[in-house]
Amino acid sequence: MPDIYQAMEEGRIEEPPRPREKLAQKYDPKPMIKQVLEKCGEWPRQAMMGAYCVAPGKRFINEQEDEEIVLLLRAHPITTIKWLFWAGILLIVPVAFEATGIFGSWPAGVVLVGKMQWYLMVFAFIIHEFLKWYYSVFIVTNERVVDIDFVNFLTRVVSYTNLNHIEEPSMVAGGLFKSIFRYGDVFVATAAEGQTTEGRGVPYPNQVIRIISELSEELEIRRERGE
Repeated sequence: MPDIYQAMEEGRIEEPPRPREKLAQKYDPKPMIKQVLEKCGEWPRQAMMGAYCVAPGKRFINEQEDEEIVLLLRAHPITTIKWLFWAGILLIVPVAFEATGIFGSWPAGVVLVGKMQWYLMVFAFIIHEFLKWYYSVFIVTNERVVDIDFVNFLTRVVSYTNLNHIEEPSMVAGGLFKSIFRYGDVFVATAAEGQTTEGRGVPYPNQVIRIISELSEELEIRRERGE
């Protein structure tokens, strides 16, 4: 399992102002990050079962000096329904076959071993899909955008895009299902042809785009000032 980041504090899921005060006592973002978040109407919080974390106070691999996470995003939890559905179907397959009596002439020991092997494979599938959801993250920092894709236990794909190199970020959130649950795809392209960092199925894509744009503009202003 890749050690992508370690938790330093737990956010709250609620959106009222009260969590803002409690989280601020545990983790105090940089003034520039505070300014951008306030401009976008955000504060350190956690929502969507950890799929949308603002200023979480966590770290990740290959983090640069003075770099802080502004957004830590995963695919919306609703996107896990597909593999959860198939996992449920696979779990009841042995029971369904057994109910038909198809294994009636088979030795009990053979049937038991076969069922155990089947369930082990199903649980391996569930664990793999969960880890793929949990460890595939889209990170926005005060310096760059980081996309970490969990492929399997031995492989992960990491791509970086500096905020001062990005063009106008875009999003795709069409469809009734995505509109109801408020999630979509975020694309951050650079001036180099064919280089795009993607966040698939992340919550509140319009807010993510706004924060990325504000961070990019603020970083450009500060660099022009020589800060």
